[in-house]
Amino acid sequence: KSESEIVRDAGQKGSVTIATNMAGRGTDIKLGEGVRELGGLAIVGTERHESRRIDLQLRGRSGRQGDPGETQFFVSLEDDLMRLFGSERVANVMDRLKFEEGEVIQHPWVSKTLERAQKKVEQNNFSIRKRQLEYDDVLNNQRNVVYGYRRNALLGEGLSSMLLNMLEDMISAIVNELYPEGDYDGIRERVLRQLAVDVEVDREKWSNLREDGVIDLIFEEAVKTYQEKERRLSEPFYKVIRQVHENDAPNKPTNVQILFTDGVKRMRVVVGIEDAVKNEGREVVRALERSAVLAVIDERWMEHLRDLDSVKQGVGLRAFGQKDPLLEYKREAFNMFSQLLEDINNDVVSMVWRAVPEVTADPQQLQRARQPVKSRVDMDKLRTQHDSAENMGLRFGGGPEAGDAQRAAAAAGRGEKAKRQPVVVQEKVGRNDPCPCGSGKKYKHCHG
Repeated sequence: KSESEIVRDAGQKGSVTIATNMAGRGTDIKLGEGVRELGGLAIVGTERHESRRIDLQLRGRSGRQGDPGETQFFVSLEDDLMRLFGSERVANVMDRLKFEEGEVIQHPWVSKTLERAQKKVEQNNFSIRKRQLEYDDVLNNQRNVVYGYRRNALLGEGLSSMLLNMLEDMISAIVNELYPEGDYDGIRERVLRQLAVDVEVDREKWSNLREDGVIDLIFEEAVKTYQEKERRLSEPFYKVIRQVHENDAPNKPTNVQILFTDGVKRMRVVVGIEDAVKNEGREVVRALERSAVLAVIDERWMEHLRDLDSVKQGVGLRAFGQKDPLLEYKREAFNMFSQLLEDINNDVVSMVWRAVPEVTADPQQLQRARQPVKSRVDMDKLRTQHDSAENMGLRFGGGPEAGDAQRAAAAAGRGEKAKRQPVVVQEKVGRNDPCPCGSGKKYKHCHG
């Protein structure tokens, strides 16, 4: 029988039900025939609970909707509740009054001692929960900010503005760090390495512009480069996607998958064909932005939660140094969260600005892009990497150097089968769903 059925049958005549103090709550115990005349349901408790609320709930089981009943609790001086709160004092009084071993003690003073013990436990538990809530509030406030970023990315609300703000914060951090030292080449290097944007250094002009002017100059150049990248991505992919959309096949796909890479990480971006046709291929870049924001936030947020949990577990030891653990936790959590937001901004902007479709990338160029970049390198080498990043984008100028996306679009226009195209997919198959091949196995055990 299930728990509810066992508790339900406890009201039958002659039945005895043994249960824990937490069992069957929320299940009515209806008195059987003839039980009301015998006095109703009798509850016998073998000890008192730490919380008076639980004892009152047990008492309430014997008086369902005005039914008769009674409750009797038996408490030993060796129970945990009495042992921790005054059992020795009660035992000494019982000895002076010459009570025999095992004799039943019924006295209001003992009942009051029990109630005082329960109150102390409840107050202690309340303080623990209140303290835990204060710790949780710190994480909850941070969670609201991070989830706001994710919501904007999922719904596409203000995503472009958010990316521009991230870009400005990133450029400001670079300029504010290196400009006071006059390290203009360092600024150019960092911008080139993190954004794949090469900004010419004019020392006299930069000196007159001051920090804010240099920030605006680099920001405008980065936005201009990104707009050009959007055009270079959307035009050739629009040709391919339009051919797929205009296909009259009965099982016409609704999405395409495109692999992007920044030379270090790979990211799979799913683009809706309908949306891509409506905005003439620019949906490719919008999907890239959404995927980059979600991927970076999820990765960084999980790392942040692990680090924050480690701080929470060890911060209690700081009480030995006469410091409030909660204040120490809030201080460290704030510093860690500020660093988290900075890392998210840098990673998202760097990924979006540097990412290119992997299908058009030269393997040798990818290999060069994966090489670690030192903090100080020769500017000629950086310019070479910048040119490589540009070449990793879509090439559509014609001739033998034309990119794969252009060749795919041209082949589609001629009715030929393109050799390398974005992978066309339907809805994503779950790991535990049946495999589409018809083998009857789960996808993860078959073609997963």
